[in-house]
Amino acid sequence: MFGLLGKKLGHSFSKTIHEEFTHTKYELIEVEKLDQFFNNAQFTGLNVTIPYKEAVIKYIDELSTEAKEIGAVNTIIFISGKSIGYNTDYFGLAKALSYHNISVTNKKIIIMGNGSTSKTISYYCSKNLAEKVIILARNPKENEYNFSDVDNFKTADIIFNATPVGMFPNHNQDQLLNLEMFPNLTSVVDVVYNPLRSNLLIEAERLGKNVVNGLSMLIYQAVKSIELFHNINIDDNTIDKYYHKLLFQKKNLVFIGMPMSGKSFFSRLCSTKYNKILVDIDNEIIKQTGNSISEIFHNQGEKYFREVESKIISSYSKLNNQAISCGGGVILNKENMVNLKQNGIIIFIDASLSFLSTLNPKNRPLLKNPENLSNLFKSRYDKYLEYADIVISKTNYNENEIMKQIEVKLNEYIGT
Repeated sequence: MFGLLGKKLGHSFSKTIHEEFTHTKYELIEVEKLDQFFNNAQFTGLNVTIPYKEAVIKYIDELSTEAKEIGAVNTIIFISGKSIGYNTDYFGLAKALSYHNISVTNKKIIIMGNGSTSKTISYYCSKNLAEKVIILARNPKENEYNFSDVDNFKTADIIFNATPVGMFPNHNQDQLLNLEMFPNLTSVVDVVYNPLRSNLLIEAERLGKNVVNGLSMLIYQAVKSIELFHNINIDDNTIDKYYHKLLFQKKNLVFIGMPMSGKSFFSRLCSTKYNKILVDIDNEIIKQTGNSISEIFHNQGEKYFREVESKIISSYSKLNNQAISCGGGVILNKENMVNLKQNGIIIFIDASLSFLSTLNPKNRPLLKNPENLSNLFKSRYDKYLEYADIVISKTNYNENEIMKQIEVKLNEYIGT
C-alpha cells in the first residue's frame, strides 16, 4: 500500500499524480498522532508532507545522504522489516529549476520561511554554489533573519517562498515581501501549487520576472518517489508531457472583453473542445438574484450588481478546469482579476470598436446610449490588456479562425 502522510490534505494533487504513473492505489492519510500511526502502519511506501517531514525521522531506521544532511524526509520505503527515508523534494527542486532555466550559481538568494522545505532549498543552493543564502522568517533561528531585516538584502537575485502564505484557503493573505524593493530580482519561485498562481507570482509576473510555481516541483519529486517505490525509471519526456497535461487540466480558461465581443460563445466552444466545466458569470448572477441583468441595474443599481458579481467570482475562481465567461466590467475590480488569475489563464477577446459598432446592443444596460460603447471601450481597453495572459484579435465573425488563434496561443502559453 502507498500513500501520503500529513495533517490536512484536502488541497493535495499527490493521489492524482501517483495513480497516473503507476495505476496503483494511493491513499491520503490525515493523522494527528504519529506514534499511533507508525505503531500500526502497514505500507510499502509513504510520502510525507507538512508538518511531519522532520518529525518522522525518529521512526525511520536509515536515511539517504540528502535526507540526513537536510534533516527532512518526504519519502519512506519499508523493505525487509526496515524503513529508509529519502528527501525527493531535493530532486524535485533541481528538476523544476532546470526545466525553467533558473540557476542559483553565483546568485544572491532569499528564502522565505525556515521549515523543512526551506532547509531543502538552502541545501540545494549551497550545493550549487549560490553566492549568498539569506533565510527570512517570522521566528528566526540562529543565522536567520526576521522579515523586518529585509532592507539589508535588497540585492537579491532570486526569491523563494517556502511558507504556506498564499496557499488555499488563505490564498489572499498579505504578501510577506514587496518585490518592487529588489532591483536585481530576476526570478521568483513559490512552492505553493494551490492556487496554481499565487498572489506573489501574479505580482512577480506584473514586474516582468521569471516565475515558477510549486506544481512542477511537486510532480518531479513525486516521480522520484514513484521510482523508489516501484523500482522503475520514468523518462523526462514522459514527465514533462504529464506536467503540461496536469497544468492545463487544472487551469481555468477565463474570457474577458467588451460586451458583445463573444466571450460567452467562445467559452462554450472551449468548454466542449477542452472538456472544461462551463460557467457564465452573468447567468450565475441571474440565477442567484432571480432577476435579469437589466432588472438588477434598473432596480438595485450597478454597485449592487458589482458586489454580487465579485462574490460569485470569488467562489468560482477557487475551482479548477472551468471555462469562465465574465461580464465586460469584471476588470473594474482588481480583486476580481487577482482571484481569476490564481487558477486561470485570462483570455481577452479583443473585438475592435468598428466591429462592435455594427452589433445590436439589446439587453445591455450600459449601452442604451450609442455613445456609451465608444466611451466604455476607451475607458476599459487598457485594463483588458493589463490583465490578459492571451490576447485574441477579433475583427469578423470567422469562428474557426478565432478558435485557431485560441488553440495556438494556449499551446504557446502552456508550453506544449
